[in-house]
Amino acid sequence: MLSKLRKGFTIIELMMVVAIISILLGIVVNVAQSSIKEARRHKASTVCTLVEQAFATYYAQYGKWPAPLGSMATSGSFGTENEYVLSRSEADTMVREVIREIKNGNPLMNISGLYVSTNNGEPRQERCPRHNGNVIRYYPAKGAIGMDFIEALRGTKQHPKKIKVSQMHFGYPHVHTGQFMPFRVVYNVQADTVSVEQWHWCD
Repeated sequence: MLSKLRKGFTIIELMMVVAIISILLGIVVNVAQSSIKEARRHKASTVCTLVEQAFATYYAQYGKWPAPLGSMATSGSFGTENEYVLSRSEADTMVREVIREIKNGNPLMNISGLYVSTNNGEPRQERCPRHNGNVIRYYPAKGAIGMDFIEALRGTKQHPKKIKVSQMHFGYPHVHTGQFMPFRVVYNVQADTVSVEQWHWCD
């Protein structure tokens, strides 16, 4: 009786097993990708808020913004424009000023939360297909690899070379790629406020 029992699977059964495994793997991958994107989105928002609050705390303590914006704002060199978008180098210089304050014992923010890169390329842009090409969305520059501030200072297995603060550019991880994106720092001349923003992205 036992000898008459068939052994193994038929082709159809094997195909069904493979199909079920593929579906389960697809579900797991989608969940993992969603979790990664959500983590990046949270990191980006947290870093922008962290730096914006540090600028505001600096202003509250000294009555001016970190250099170079501090001297520009007091000299009124912005003209009649209501908003001024800082250049990459100006925004980086402001963050370095805050870091110098922290090194001197003024705890303006938790620097371990910063996201940095040595790449100074401008974000790439394209027209978003979800808005019929009427809206611009932004991508990281080519080769814009980012890492946490402490990792950059100490070096890692993947990037053993330590990075000096003077060589760093500051930003956040792109939600889709995880690559480095610079801050968009905007000074409102009329309100005398600074906001630290992400570049526009549409899924």
